[in-house]
Amino acid sequence: LPVHVTDRVGEEGRGFRYLLDGMNAERILVAAEALGIGRAAMRRATGYARERVVFKRPIGMNQGVAFPLGEAQMRLDAAELMIRKASWLIDQGLPCGAEANMAKWLAADAAFSAADQAMQTHGGFGYAREFHVERYWREARVLRLVPISQEMVLNYVTEHILELPRSY
Repeated sequence: LPVHVTDRVGEEGRGFRYLLDGMNAERILVAAEALGIGRAAMRRATGYARERVVFKRPIGMNQGVAFPLGEAQMRLDAAELMIRKASWLIDQGLPCGAEANMAKWLAADAAFSAADQAMQTHGGFGYAREFHVERYWREARVLRLVPISQEMVLNYVTEHILELPRSY
């Protein structure tokens, strides 16, 4: 489609690059959403682990319950740092493609890990809608697919950061 020079936004031939750069804000936003879902799942899981008593003690006293929750917490905190870095870069008008992609990957992975562990902590009750855990699991799972899949982020990282040959 011919576009008159006065109607053009930016430089000729750079439209796709502009489009990709515009998606960085979306990836950061989705990363923040994933972080919120992960944190909500952790609140449910840790609350349940403190309250649910089996064999006269809270299940959270068991390392098999506590340690995976601790690991999920660390993943969420690490993802938050990358989200903050990507957010700062985009606010400054600086290139942030790598950081936006990594924030999205880390946050989606961390949210799913937290939601999956919340499901595990609740046992069979994790599927009950009353506990909300199944919803967090579903919401976290879809974020590994959209707006960009985990695999496409890995393609970006390996090509643009590690400077490896393009895999597709």
